[in-house]
Amino acid sequence: MPNYLTRAAFAACAAVLLSVSARGQTVQGVLVGQKSLAPVGGAQLALVDDSGHVTPPTTSDSGSGAFYLDAPKPGRYKLRILVGRGGLSYSPAFQVDSGQTIERKFAIPEWPAAVLEAYLPEDVTKKAAYKPGNRAPRFPDALRAAGRDGLTRVLFVVKPDGRPDMSTFSVVESDDDAFTRATRDAAEEAQFIPAERDGVAVPQLFEMVVDYGFGTEPGRASGDNVIVVRALGVVRQKRP
Repeated sequence: MPNYLTRAAFAACAAVLLSVSARGQTVQGVLVGQKSLAPVGGAQLALVDDSGHVTPPTTSDSGSGAFYLDAPKPGRYKLRILVGRGGLSYSPAFQVDSGQTIERKFAIPEWPAAVLEAYLPEDVTKKAAYKPGNRAPRFPDALRAAGRDGLTRVLFVVKPDGRPDMSTFSVVESDDDAFTRATRDAAEEAQFIPAERDGVAVPQLFEMVVDYGFGTEPGRASGDNVIVVRALGVVRQKRP
């Protein structure tokens, strides 16, 4: 977005807020697409503090992408941003001091339509789940031989027919590209029990976590969608 447009968006936001009291801490800004830098309107935004408390949400302006949020007290916050049903992201954490107004431009992923139309797990009555009998991810040979363990965390949409929509596959975190490829291969072959909303199968954003390790090592992750892969007879390389 050109600088003059950013300034205009901030000005538009400020104009709307002239009647709002300046007391306390506030966060105002402009929401834009990560690649296009075009304003993103209609997104739901809220502040999340370090304890996980979420402020009442607001909606970004449909034309400028401008928004305003009131922080209940000084502290560290993240911005929770939801576009459509499933386009959820968080900003990096930032500090808001007493009486301070934060003004920033926040860039978010430009989600494919399938993600925007999918539900989050908390918005369905029956969550998507692994179907019994799926093949476990294969531990990459080179990393197993090197004694390298790791964790991958990925997101994708599980469609109403129980198949993964691999066009929505994205990596949240991964310790090695080889682990990512092994996880992707397993996800692509997997079958799932689809999510339901009031008895009707619906698409749902699904988080898949794979913990690659050795022997009887304790898991590094917990949750319903964690797959533990353990290689036997190999000594793990010690972490520095």
